[in-house]
Amino acid sequence: MKRTFTYSMLAVALLAGTASCSLVSLKSPEKPLSTRDLNARILTHEYSAHFITAVEQSADQIYAASSDAQVRHNTLRWKIAAADRSERAASQIAPMMALLDSWALALQMQQYLAEGDGDRLFGSEQSLAVGTASDLAAEIQALATKLSDSKEFEQYRQFVDDYARENPFKSLDFARPSIVDLWADKNGAKTALVDSLGTVPEALADAGDLLRMYGGSASSQMLWKAQLAAQDAGLGGNEVQTSLRDLERRVAQLSDVASGMPGRVQGMVDVASDRFNSSWGELLHTLHSESGTLTTSLRIERAAAVEAVDKERAAVALDASHIAEQVINQAGEQLRQALREALLLVIVLTIIVLGLPFAAGYLLGRARRRPPS
Repeated sequence: MKRTFTYSMLAVALLAGTASCSLVSLKSPEKPLSTRDLNARILTHEYSAHFITAVEQSADQIYAASSDAQVRHNTLRWKIAAADRSERAASQIAPMMALLDSWALALQMQQYLAEGDGDRLFGSEQSLAVGTASDLAAEIQALATKLSDSKEFEQYRQFVDDYARENPFKSLDFARPSIVDLWADKNGAKTALVDSLGTVPEALADAGDLLRMYGGSASSQMLWKAQLAAQDAGLGGNEVQTSLRDLERRVAQLSDVASGMPGRVQGMVDVASDRFNSSWGELLHTLHSESGTLTTSLRIERAAAVEAVDKERAAVALDASHIAEQVINQAGEQLRQALREALLLVIVLTIIVLGLPFAAGYLLGRARRRPPS
């Protein structure tokens, strides 16, 4: 019984130690982003917002200055594609990949509008679009210069130039392959795209920044897509205004009909009001009754739970007291047994140590007194 209790206590201690070690081992250390990567992430997000705003302003100026329906149609497609692609590029998980993706997007757009298939999209206002695209490409290149040393910048510039030259835009859809896949293929599959995902506060800040970035342009993109859908359906601005005026006229007719039957309408309103008040009163009464029943049940359950906890706590305390008393008694008994065994051992050793010389002397004296035969 004593050994069983001792082994049980040792097993509990061993399990507790193992659990604590496993908890520690499951927690992985957080590695913050480098200063360069953190700055690249923040500045790329800011550049994306600026990119979308600059394209929107230029497109709106072209729209206002041109009466050509196709040019106006192209301004809507330009705004929609630029906003969508810029947000996707800036939201890459690897900060430097987001920077390179945004840089490549700006360069592709500049080449497409200046010398590619999109050099005649905006008629006489084409130079305004080309100027905006050129400014945006120059700004992101300057940003890349600040965030990398000369050797890295040259590597990045060469990669972006090759990517833009090999993957030119063919339409205002701005379709483009993944720059991350091409970077991994060019630099080897074992190349680390990102050294760390950052700490939890950095990840939360990044998520909040992305929500702000997407939320800031979501309403505008929905409006642009609605306008584009209306134009694709053959509805111009005059037709939309005519539809709105027709809807207003129909609403006015309904109002006139309602005002011509005041008694009937008022009676319907009174009946609906009475039914609503009756239903609302029944609902409140039911909620009040259920609330009282629930409160009573909760009070009874809480009292029963407190009583059960008090009983269990008293039983545990009593068991702990008995266990402590047994442990003390067993320890005292074992200590007394050990002292008796040690005392007996000392007595035996003393007898042996003191008796051996006398025995040896006695035997030696008898041997000397014995006459020779």
